[in-house]
Amino acid sequence: MKVHGYTLLELMVAMAAGMFLLAGVSMSYSAIKSTIVVTQELSHAQEVVRYTSQVFTRSIKQTNILPRIENNGSELHIDQDAQILSCQGTIPASAYTELYTLNEGYLVCSVTLTGNPASVPVNLLRGVQALNFTSSDSGLLIKVTVIPDNVPIQFANGIDIDIAVTRMIMADF
Repeated sequence: MKVHGYTLLELMVAMAAGMFLLAGVSMSYSAIKSTIVVTQELSHAQEVVRYTSQVFTRSIKQTNILPRIENNGSELHIDQDAQILSCQGTIPASAYTELYTLNEGYLVCSVTLTGNPASVPVNLLRGVQALNFTSSDSGLLIKVTVIPDNVPIQFANGIDIDIAVTRMIMADF
């Protein structure tokens, strides 16, 4: 009489092969998940840099006065003429100063009208770890160094955005 079924050895080989396949699937899942996390961090960092570049480019390029950097590069003051779009999306009827700072992970802009010391800070962007401003010797080139939150290690020193004070440069010609 012949007995049908599997031997203990065959079951152990099948179980080992199944465990090997399961380990491979879990390692693939782990690798894919870490790739997705890094991609999301890069996407967030790219969005922070893109928005920061857009805000500062608009503001710096439309000024007729050299921007002032104060508090060891942590504040940027930009004087603007009347009837020019401000960082807060308003168009003030009189000349004003925009003050850019970093406050608890937010890029903050305050608009102070000339002759009116009151200003209301507005949070423009969340997710900024560090922000620093420097300028060239002539003051016609402003360097904004931004470090987004959760930035990959290769960008840990920040991303530099160089912006020329275009109106002042063009006024020399």
